[in-house]
Amino acid sequence: MSNVHPFTSKNVILENACTWVSAIDRGLSNEEKEQFKLWMLQSAAHQDAVYEIAQLWDELSVLNELSILFPQHNSANHSKSKWVVPYSIAASLFAALMVCSYLLVNLENDFGKELAKVNYTKIYQTKVGEQATYVLPDGTIVQLNTNSMLEVAYSKGRRQLLLNKGEGRFNVAKDASRPFSVMAGDKSFTALGTVFNVQRNTSSDLELVVTEGKVMITDPSVAVDANDFKAYQLADNSTQKIRQINANIVTSGEKAVIEQSITKPITQLSVDDVQRDLAWQNGMLIFNGEQLGDALNEVSRYTATRFELSSAELAKIKVAGVFRAGDVAGLLESLQTNFSIDHERLGEHVVSLKYQTKS
Repeated sequence: MSNVHPFTSKNVILENACTWVSAIDRGLSNEEKEQFKLWMLQSAAHQDAVYEIAQLWDELSVLNELSILFPQHNSANHSKSKWVVPYSIAASLFAALMVCSYLLVNLENDFGKELAKVNYTKIYQTKVGEQATYVLPDGTIVQLNTNSMLEVAYSKGRRQLLLNKGEGRFNVAKDASRPFSVMAGDKSFTALGTVFNVQRNTSSDLELVVTEGKVMITDPSVAVDANDFKAYQLADNSTQKIRQINANIVTSGEKAVIEQSITKPITQLSVDDVQRDLAWQNGMLIFNGEQLGDALNEVSRYTATRFELSSAELAKIKVAGVFRAGDVAGLLESLQTNFSIDHERLGEHVVSLKYQTKS
């Protein structure tokens, strides 16, 4: 695993366990219940994550209630916690765990039926300021950023996704018999055993960051089937087959920027670069010398607020800092404190920025 990958497998499992519990708390559709069942059956670690979180409420008799609901589950096997969970997260999940518990009954009976489902289609969406994580039927984990739309279409020989807008992180389950490709705008990104992030700015302006394995960038008309998959896995940018289809191979720790449908030279990223580009996956935005105008454009992706700058000079100020995505108040306070930039609200969703008037 690449040393630039900012997440551990335990963190991913815990993240998805929390996401499912949150979804259960609001109420699952029948289709979501089926997906949840499949996720639970993919690994004992998934089930352990739920019960290890419940360990935090030992004094609140949560484990006792779970043992009544599920007498077949041996809670003694979890006497020593394997997961480190912040208490603030755990506390918020107490009620949700009680709601989701009934869904775990008789999961084994449905396992064969779930595995038999080969074809799968669904549309996933997030609103402005919303981020969500989904587990697809093959075990692939998709994390969508703010204001994103993803169409998923699985068939017997292919896993095809379409990123209509926004940004997504894809932790792809290995399946050489069904290549995994994400189309965004006029490019297609084929996973060659990998974890990667795709951001679609426009149909011709895209960004790809690979944190594990390889990704091949091609024209959407290039179809990758199981017969070609192994050859592509072993290829690099000098391979004749890659050059014949005008493709680019991007490997772990590298970034590809596509502007006006042209793939710029691939760049190697430092660990800090990767963490900054992918900070959204942890609900944060990191700036390190970006111009204020560009930084505000990024902030605006996570909120309905728009910013008006009083001058071009103001827009070129270089800023640095760590902000929670959507925290407009925190950003405005920081600009005032560190750069003497005042703000004025011109309506519910418009903020005017200008240098502080000297008294």
